[in-house]
This record gives sequence, C-alpha cells and structure tokens, in this order.
Amino acid sequence: MRRWRRFFADAKLRTKFLLSFTVIIVVTVLTISGVNYWVSVGAIKRNSAEFSQYLITQIGINLDKRTTDVEQMAFQTFRNSSLSEKLSEEPAKEADVYFRDTFINDFLNDLLFNEDYYLSVFIIDGSGKQYSIQRKAVLNYNRELMDRLDPDRIREKRGRALWFRGDNDTLYMARALYDIETNKYVGIIGIGLESGYIDSIVTGVHNLMDGDLLILNEDNRLFVPGEAVNGAAKDYLDRKLYLSDTGKSDFRFGGRRYLSSVLSTTYDKWKIVQIIDVGRLTRGTESIKYTSISTLLIALLFAFLMAAFISKNITESIRLLLKSMSNFSLGFHHHAIVPRSRDEVGMLTARFNSMAEKLNDLFHSVYREKMLKQKAEYRTLQFEYKALQAQMNPHFLYNTLESIYSMAKIKGEDEIGEMVYLLGRLLRESIGRKGDTVPLEEELSFIRDYLSIHQIMYGDRIRLVYELDDRLTDCRVPKFLLQPLVENAIVHGIEEKPGQAVIRVACREENGDLLLEVADNGVGMDAETVDRLLRPERYGNGDRKNKHTNVGIISVHKRIGILYGDSYGLSISSVPGEGTTIRVRLPAVRLDRDEE
Repeated sequence: MRRWRRFFADAKLRTKFLLSFTVIIVVTVLTISGVNYWVSVGAIKRNSAEFSQYLITQIGINLDKRTTDVEQMAFQTFRNSSLSEKLSEEPAKEADVYFRDTFINDFLNDLLFNEDYYLSVFIIDGSGKQYSIQRKAVLNYNRELMDRLDPDRIREKRGRALWFRGDNDTLYMARALYDIETNKYVGIIGIGLESGYIDSIVTGVHNLMDGDLLILNEDNRLFVPGEAVNGAAKDYLDRKLYLSDTGKSDFRFGGRRYLSSVLSTTYDKWKIVQIIDVGRLTRGTESIKYTSISTLLIALLFAFLMAAFISKNITESIRLLLKSMSNFSLGFHHHAIVPRSRDEVGMLTARFNSMAEKLNDLFHSVYREKMLKQKAEYRTLQFEYKALQAQMNPHFLYNTLESIYSMAKIKGEDEIGEMVYLLGRLLRESIGRKGDTVPLEEELSFIRDYLSIHQIMYGDRIRLVYELDDRLTDCRVPKFLLQPLVENAIVHGIEEKPGQAVIRVACREENGDLLLEVADNGVGMDAETVDRLLRPERYGNGDRKNKHTNVGIISVHKRIGILYGDSYGLSISSVPGEGTTIRVRLPAVRLDRDEE
C-alpha cells in the first residue's frame, strides 16, 4: 500500500487523471441502476396510460354506438310513420283533434315497446302540447320533465340529440323533429332509458383499471355515474380540468398526485374522463425502487470514498501552493513550500519558491527607494514651507502699516496699540513654534490673531464666524496649516468683491477623522482654477498674481499627503460669484500626556 501511495504521489498528472476517470466510469456504471429504475417506472406509467387510453377509447366507441342506436331508432320510426303530417296539422274540429291525439299516442306506444330498456317516451308538438307514455304508472314524471325541458335549446341543435340524466336514475335523449319534405320544425321527441343501458358499458371496463371513470355530456355535465362524486373526481370537475387542450392533466389533491385522460367522441357529444392515483399506478414498482436505491447508495458511497482519496492526493500540493500565493499577495511574506511530490505541481511549487524570493527582494528594494524618495521630498517641502514662513506678505505688511498710520491720526492710540499687540503675537508665534505639529488649540489661536488684525483693518467689511468643537482642541495638526487657507479667503473674499465678506472657520469630527473648514462668500473659482490649486504640475507657473497664496495651499496639501497618506488632504468646492469652501481632512490624533 505504501509503494502504491508513493507511486501515485510521484505519478504525472496525466496518470492521475486516467485513474480518476476509471473510477468515475465505474461509479457511472453503478449509477445506471438508478437510471434504470426511473426508466422502468416511466415505462410502467406509459404502458398504464396507453392501456387506460385504449379502454376509454373502447368506452367512447361503445357509448357512441349505443346512444346513436337510440337516436336512429327514434328518427327511423318517425320517418316511417305519418307522425310528421299529424304534427303539422292544425285541426279545427274536435273530432279531428281526437283522431290526431289518438294517432300520436299510438305512435308513442309502438315506440315504447320496441326495446325492453325504454322506460318512457314523449312528444311536444310545435305549439307546445305534450304527449307522453311510460311503462310503469308509478313512474309518472314525464310531465314534470317536459315542463323543465328547454325547447329552444333542443331546436338550436338542428336535429342532433341532447342527452341528460333525469330523476329516478333515468337517462333521457331528446331531439327536434322536422318535416321530411318541408324541413319545417314540427316538435320534439324524447326517450327515457334505464341507466343500466349506459352504466353497463362502464361497469364492464371499470373492473380492468384503477381510478375513477366519468362521462360528461356535451354541456360538460356529469352523466355517469348518476350519484354525486367526491374526492379527487369532485376536485377535478370543480376546477374544470377537462377543458385542457392536451386532453391530459396532472394535478394534486389531498397530498397525492393524480393523472387524468380525456377522450371526446364525435361532435364532442361525450367526454370520457379517467382519473388515476399515481401512487396506485406505481405500487408494483416498489421492489424495483428499493433495490435500485440500495445499489445506488452503495455505489455513491464507494464513489465518494474513492473521489475523496484521489482528489486529496491530487490537490493537496495545489492547495498549499495557493495558500502560499495568497499569503504572499497580502504581505510579500513567503515561506518556502516543500514539494510533496515530483509531478508537475511539485515542479511548479519549486519554481514559485524561486520566483517569490526574487519578488520579495525586489519589493523590499523598491520600498526602500520609495521611503528615501518620500523623505527627500518631505525635506524639500519643509524647506520651502519654512522659507514661506520667514516671509511676510508685502501686501499685508503694507496695509497694516498704512492702517496704523491712518488710525493714529483719526481714531487715537487704542486700536493702534491693539494692532501692534496682535502683530507682535503673530511674529512671536511664527518664530517660536517648534516641531512639525502643534495642538489644534494653538493653530486656532494663531488664526484668531491673524483674522483680528484684518477685522481691525477692514472694519465692518468683514464678519468672522467660528464653529468650533471644543472636544477637538487637543488634536495635533501640522503647524501653519490654516494660515494659507485663511489668506486665500481674505484675498478672494474681501479684496476682490465689494460688500461685507463673511469668513467662517469650523472644525468637527467626521467618521473618526478631524475635518477643518475655511469658507468665504467671495468671488469663487471655476473648476479649472480649483484643479490648478490641487494639481499645479499639470499647468506649470501660469498664475503669477496669486503665486504666494497658491504655493501655501499646494504646500499644505502635499504636507498632509506625505504625513498621513493619500486618504487625507484638501478638497475645494467653489461656485463663481458665490464663494469657496476649503476642507482639510486629517486623522484625529490626540495630544499625548507627555507632550502636554
């Protein structure tokens, strides 16, 4: 066994697949027993259905013949007599009426005793007058039947017979009579028969098959059996399944499945319906079913055990290889796989080990180069930003000095002192800040001083709005983060637009991040200008007018990307003529206690 397992482990994939196919073929052959069962059951059902169809076809033929005999008897007797002339007469004298009635009654009497199974006969003339005779006086129900009969319905059939079931288990045939020469309607003739005349057809055949047998007349009313039906037969009639186009239907009732067949005779005069319980139809196949199921289960068990053994040997090395590939794709960490065999999968594993080692070395080399590049870029940005910090906007300094001079002459020394005080604080904070990040509280204090100077300079032309969450003041942010954004709001919100300017500074927490906003109601920017601010490398140095402000915004955006990753940075939404909102998304990094 060990040698076999070693052979199989070292075999080529082709050999393994050949062995696998052999097992599959064996299992397939065993499984055929199950297929044979279904074929056998299908054949039994098909043969039973064909036999049932043959039986109801014979019933239809016999039923058609017997009912046609009655119809022809009535017609031939009428044709060979003078009844047509008598029914067409309209006697005026009482004696003529007597002779006419006597002739009709004699005709009925002769017709009644032509066949033993005739129970009664009747005639209704064209004026509606009724004549009837029956074998037994106690069965005097012809009068009530004729009163219920619909002459118009019978006349519509133009001489074709109408069959229906009456009271006291009697069958009736009624048909319209027409004058032989003039084809004029002269009346209706009807014959009542014993139910056994038709029921005997069904009784003889019913013993040869299972299920219910129903006969419907052309009005789709139950003709045989005479009593009301129950169970599946009643459900079949209530749902009118006999109207199916195919003549066959499959339905369920009471949790059981039933098959039905419908045969229509000539001119749709009769519908013969057979309803069979499928469970009873296939009860002879139980032994085949149990034998097939037992064989099938054994074959499936054997196939499962063999498939499990074969698939494990074939796929184990592949599974280990896929697992190693998944781990390598997640973190470029690779542990060499020891091949369990020397087939194609084993060779592929060895090649993957070699490739993974080379990729791992390449990844670490690229990663080191990327980190060195980012550090160099960050140092460059720090240098540019510190150079920017060392500069003061000449426009701002000029306006501040002009304001100090003007206010000294007009308003006195209080406001001049306030401006000088604020300016001193700004300069002190600009020079005195250490490190790359500061608490948000210090950054907001710096911006308040910066905006307070501008508010003194512009007076009522500027209105400041602060929407700050005090719970976030201990978060750390890059220093001089907001000054370029506020300066942009002042330049485009006050200096380039008449009227009162509103500058809003806000901070809040959103999805675990710190979100800062600087908004103004200034002249706004179009989409190209916004894109130029965030992606200056696409446009070169086209905007010289706002170069100082632009460099500050671009530097802020790049610093955030380097410090925290591409998920953080600036986003700008602006509408020309309505204003601009710059949002800064940062991770909510709290101030450490040691730093406090």
